Amino acid sequence: MNRLYERSSNRCAADALDAGLRAEIAAHADAHQLGDVLGDARFCCETRSVRAKRPGLLSRITGSGDADTEHRTIAVVTSRYLIVAIVGEKRGTHVRSIRLDAVSVGNSEVPAGLDSGVSATGLWSGGHEAASFYIGLGDDAEGNAFLDALRVAIAETKSV
Repeated sequence: MNRLYERSSNRCAADALDAGLRAEIAAHADAHQLGDVLGDARFCCETRSVRAKRPGLLSRITGSGDADTEHRTIAVVTSRYLIVAIVGEKRGTHVRSIRLDAVSVGNSEVPAGLDSGVSATGLWSGGHEAASFYIGLGDDAEGNAFLDALRVAIAETKSV
C-alpha cells in the first residue's frame, strides 16, 4: 500500500517557532485559560507532511480532501496539556488543545502502513463532546520520541 503522506518529525524548541505561530498558540492559550504553554513546553515536535498522492475524485468534487499538498503539525506537550497546531498554505493555522488527564492515545484508525501518527481522544478545546483527532508524526526517531514523551506525560498526569 502507498502511504497517504510522507512525514518527517523533528524535535524543536518552543521559543524557536516562528513569531506568527507562537502568537497563534499564545492566543489560543489565552482564550482557553491554559497559561503560558510555550514557557511550560516539555517536548515540542514539528512534523512536515507531504501528500503522497492526489485526493480521489469524490473528495475533490466535495472539497473534503486536503487542500494543501504540504502542511506542518506542531505538537507541544506541557505539564498539563497537549497543544496541536496545523499550518498549511490554504488551510491557514488551526490550534487545538486537550488536558493530558482527559486524553487517551491509541493506534491510528488508519490501516497500518498507510500513514504514521497517533489518534488522541478526549474533549478538545471548543468541543462539547469527546472526539478523536489524528496527529500525524514521522515514522522516525523524533516522531517516536515525541509519542513516548506524550505517553509518559499522560501517565504522570493521571497518576497524580
